[in-house]
Amino acid sequence: MTRISKVLTFSNVVAFIALFVALGGSVYAASKISGTQIEPGSLPGNRIKAKSVAGNRIRPRSLTGRQVKANSLGAGQIKESTLTGITSSAIGAVHYSTITVLISNTPAGGNQGTAVCPAGTYVIGGGASVNDENFAYVNDSGPSATHAGWTATAYGEPGATMTVTAICTAVHSIGTSMATSGNPPSEGPHYWVR
Repeated sequence: MTRISKVLTFSNVVAFIALFVALGGSVYAASKISGTQIEPGSLPGNRIKAKSVAGNRIRPRSLTGRQVKANSLGAGQIKESTLTGITSSAIGAVHYSTITVLISNTPAGGNQGTAVCPAGTYVIGGGASVNDENFAYVNDSGPSATHAGWTATAYGEPGATMTVTAICTAVHSIGTSMATSGNPPSEGPHYWVR
């Protein structure tokens, strides 16, 4: 008994009580704390286990583009019908304009024809062909001076024809000088799709 009384001093008893309270408190905390007891915004991201939050736990429309890592989404994650107003999506609206020119025997200047793009569109490509290469040929072919169509020149026997095709699409502007002076840039067209 004297041996037990030596061990059971006041400080030892207090230490044992504190130990049991501490252990019991942590066990209580682990089993009794719920999400409603955690203050909103009090847990930093590094306290949440990676990949532990499922998609159905995120409120719809609560994430913005700033919360999505840049270049982390692929085509499979994007609904294409939602891409309205995206500049590159307008390239899908391509229009083909054609014109057929009757060739006469005028060797001095040839016969020229221009396939004109619809209003609000500009040429992004084109070409020309003759109906019979034995009697006519295309001498030159390229964008018109304002890039509003495709121009070609042909030579040949009377009665032959040349068909000029312009490939057009809606673009915001063509080059920097085009927007200010109406002239195409000297180094070639630069297209910005609307």
